[in-house]
Amino acid sequence: MCESSIKFSLFVILCILVAPFSSAVETLKPLGEQSELILRQTAMPVLDETHLGRILTRHYNQGLGGPESWRKIESSRVTGSLNVDGRELEMAAYQKKPNLIKIILVSENGSLMLGHDGEQAWRHLPNTKDESAAPMAVEEARRFIHVALFGNYLLYPYRLGKTISFIDTVPVNGNICHQIRVTLETDFQIDYYIDIRTYLETKVVHFDKKNKTTKSTVFSDYRWEAGMPVAQKVVSYENGELVSRLDIEEVQINTGVMPWMFKIPR
Repeated sequence: MCESSIKFSLFVILCILVAPFSSAVETLKPLGEQSELILRQTAMPVLDETHLGRILTRHYNQGLGGPESWRKIESSRVTGSLNVDGRELEMAAYQKKPNLIKIILVSENGSLMLGHDGEQAWRHLPNTKDESAAPMAVEEARRFIHVALFGNYLLYPYRLGKTISFIDTVPVNGNICHQIRVTLETDFQIDYYIDIRTYLETKVVHFDKKNKTTKSTVFSDYRWEAGMPVAQKVVSYENGELVSRLDIEEVQINTGVMPWMFKIPR
């Protein structure tokens, strides 16, 4: 039997082995009012021994570095090259817990800054006739704030406004993944595809129930930075069409990022 046939056979066997676990949707259940009050503020709480609880626990420990590493991480600075419609842009992204973000995109035609200071989302076009920054339009701000979260929506599983469910175990891009769905009160639904071997995010699909749009992101080439896994290649699609490809060049953790850096420029 050739090597490719062996790999295919192993893939089929794995699909068969995980099939019994994908027969029904399972939703994370609160552990009681008193316990829930404490757990709402815990990023990676101890969960029960249900199938979903075990998957989330292994994702926290193997796919996100574990609670001790998470507590030590406060901010990040990421630089890389973003390809959009055949155009190469230099990108620098700053993030700070819980949802502060600033992205700077630079091309030969100028630069664009996008940010969220925890309350307001804004955009800024430096070096133009109108150099003033301005708040984003309502719908643009809603979408931007949704993706500004440091980490992912599987963290803090008992926070109000979200429901986490195990949907299925499925093949994704040659890997077998647990499909975990987070439903938010903000009319967003996020499906996380977690590799059953590494418990890293292979793919994330954001469905906007309000606008009926789907944005998918595929992650690959992970490396570990300060106890946190970071994908070096990030490919994004909207409604099935390729939108962008990000190649990350450098990641810095806890580099003195301050809250004032995210304020709208004046």
